[in-house]
Amino acid sequence: MKTFVIIVTLSLLFLSTLGKTFAAVVWYPLPEGAYTFGNQYPEAQRLLFAFDYGHALVYEKLLAHRGKINDPEKFEKELLANILKILKNPPQVKVDEEDIAPEYVFNFPLTVNVFDWSHMLHQFVLDVMSKPIDRDSEMVTQIQRINDQYNGNQALRLSDVCKTMLFMDGHYFSKSFRRTFPSFNLLIWSYHWFQIKLYEDLMEKDGKKRDLLVEQTVAAFWQLLSDLPDSADFDMMPETFKVAPKFSKQFPGIAASFDNNHMLHDIVSDILTSERVAAEKIKSEGIRFTRMAQAPNPFIAVRCPF
Repeated sequence: MKTFVIIVTLSLLFLSTLGKTFAAVVWYPLPEGAYTFGNQYPEAQRLLFAFDYGHALVYEKLLAHRGKINDPEKFEKELLANILKILKNPPQVKVDEEDIAPEYVFNFPLTVNVFDWSHMLHQFVLDVMSKPIDRDSEMVTQIQRINDQYNGNQALRLSDVCKTMLFMDGHYFSKSFRRTFPSFNLLIWSYHWFQIKLYEDLMEKDGKKRDLLVEQTVAAFWQLLSDLPDSADFDMMPETFKVAPKFSKQFPGIAASFDNNHMLHDIVSDILTSERVAAEKIKSEGIRFTRMAQAPNPFIAVRCPF
C-alpha cells in the first residue's frame, strides 16, 4: 500500500456543516510546544477558551434577535448571566465557533478566519512565553519566528501598523454596542485587558514572579467582572502599549496587530447592534472593515506609541 503525505500549504480547510460551507484556518506546521501554555497556567488557558465562546455567543444572539430586542437591558442581563456561567466553568479545549454560532460564521466568513489566525498568534506567543527559557534571546527568537509565519499569510494577517482609535470609533455605526449593552462591552474589554496583561506578566525573568503575576491577573480579571458595569472602569478599549509596555517595546508589530484585532472585534459588535446598518449590508460591511483592519494605510497613526 502506498502512503500519500499531504502538505497543507494553504491556511484554509473547507468544511461543510448543515448545508453551509465554512473555511477552517490551519496553521502548518505547528510551532514546537503549541498549546502548552495551559500546562503551566491551566486556569488562564481555560479562560481564554471561554472568551472565544463568549464572543461568538454574543454575536450569534445579536444576529438572531436583530430588530427584535425590545428590552436591551433584560436581554443583556440574561445573556450576561449565561456567559458568566461559562466563564466560571470554562471549556477544557478551544470550541469551534461554527458549532455555537453558525449564522455569525456564515455572515462574517473573512472576519472569523482573520480572528482565528490572529488568535493562533495570541496562543502560540503565550506558549513560548510560558516556557522556562531565556527572556533576552531564546524567547525573542522563537516569538519572531512565529510572527514571521503569521505575517507570511497575506490573506489573513492583520496589519502590524498602528491605527488610531478612529478606526474603531469613526464610522456611522460606531459606539452602538457600548451604548446599548454597556456591560457586554466592558466584559469584552475585560477579556482584552486580560489577554494583553498576560504578555506583560510573562516578560518577567524570574519564574516564581511570573507565576505570581499571572495568578494576580486572573484574580484582577474576576474583580473586573464582579459587578458589571461598575466594576470595570474602562473609559476606552485597553491598548497594548498601556497595559503591556515592556511587551510592546520588545514586539511592537505584534502589539499593533493585537490592538487591530481588538478594535475589529468592537467594529463587528457595532455592526451587529446598530440599526443604521441594513440587514442586507451586514456581510459586506464585515468584509469591508476586515480588509481595512488588514491594510496598513487606513487610519494609520501619525505617531505610534511603541
